[in-house]
Amino acid sequence: MPRPAPPRPAPPGWPGVLRTARARSTMAAPGSVKAALQVAEVLETIVSSCVGPEGRQVLCTKPTGEVLLSRDGGRLLEALHLEHPLARMMVACVSSHLRKTGDGAKTFIIFLCHLLRGLNAVTHKEKDSFISKNIQTHGRHWKNCCQWKFISQALLTFQTQILDYIMDQFLSRHFLSIFSSSTKERTLCRSSLELLLGAYFCGRVGRNNRNFISQLMCDFFFKCMPCESGFEEVFELVDDCFVELNVGVTGLPVSESRIIAGLVLHRDFSVYCPADGDIRIVLVTETIQPLFSTSGTEFILNSEAQFQTSQFWIMERTKAIMKHLQSQNVKLLLSSVKQPDFVVYYAGLNSISVVECLSSDEISLIQRITGLSPFILPQASSQCEISNTALVKFCEPLILRSKRRTSLDPLTQSWPEAKGEQVF
Repeated sequence: MPRPAPPRPAPPGWPGVLRTARARSTMAAPGSVKAALQVAEVLETIVSSCVGPEGRQVLCTKPTGEVLLSRDGGRLLEALHLEHPLARMMVACVSSHLRKTGDGAKTFIIFLCHLLRGLNAVTHKEKDSFISKNIQTHGRHWKNCCQWKFISQALLTFQTQILDYIMDQFLSRHFLSIFSSSTKERTLCRSSLELLLGAYFCGRVGRNNRNFISQLMCDFFFKCMPCESGFEEVFELVDDCFVELNVGVTGLPVSESRIIAGLVLHRDFSVYCPADGDIRIVLVTETIQPLFSTSGTEFILNSEAQFQTSQFWIMERTKAIMKHLQSQNVKLLLSSVKQPDFVVYYAGLNSISVVECLSSDEISLIQRITGLSPFILPQASSQCEISNTALVKFCEPLILRSKRRTSLDPLTQSWPEAKGEQVF
């Protein structure tokens, strides 16, 4: 594989950090630095082949047998099955850096190798200076060194004082270039955003799909924004919830990716009842079916007749609750847990659609968009008014290849009318 490109000019602050690293390296064992360098060079070999616009994609087989073909350094490193503790620590540092900046995984590894090569050279130089001294004192010095502690401190220093500085000082100016300066209020410039996204995806996707993905993401951002100046909320939403805002479709080529209206949930309807007009929804995080006893107590049945009576009571209470939801014009029940069969059955009889087993992330996204609080089962009376509801413009099944999903469009100011979801 090709060797990495020559080192880039060091940013301001590099000499001071390097001197600090050198001071610490005098206390670190040569074997430790060499071992860290060997591990880092293995990672460097993996990522260096896909660096830059001309970099190639890397084929990686995960421990699960799944095949990954990508140029994304972060995805490649996290897909590796690493046994060496130093390798896991380095990848953890890369992940921490990505969480803060969103970019720079390959650059992190390349810079790290340069740093460790400098540490290794200085360590050997310091070791040679001890040769003329007492051998016993020399051995005791290296034995008392906290080898891994200083290596980890050097890695942390490298991340916080070098790479973070580069991202904050040099990347920010390019990001600010996407805003138009022709007006007092900052507005998003579409052409500049396309160029920025093109540069971002340059190191992540193949050359054939780079422009297409950049254009698709640019369309996505502008469809999400209610107006040109309302980009802050959209950027924050996409940054926090991108995993929930995209759906992977197995077997679908990249060229078939598209933006679809509404929010796609990764679950199918347990029961689907078509409805016209705006649809009122409730959100639940526990089973709706009433319980005989509370936590810490027990309910004892002494006969088959008591069991049948209790089952009849549960059925009637569930029926009454679903009837009450229907009277409140509720048409959709979103649940984070599996609901009992009685709930699903009576929901269908009362023309209420049910979607179960939603992930915690999906529930959080729905709550963030709609402001909904979970529906709590009325304890005293089933005739109390339900206040925790929201409206959606539509809710319908969505078939993506062989997978069935649920598509809904929240009717709220925090969810723009043209909201779409990217499908990969």
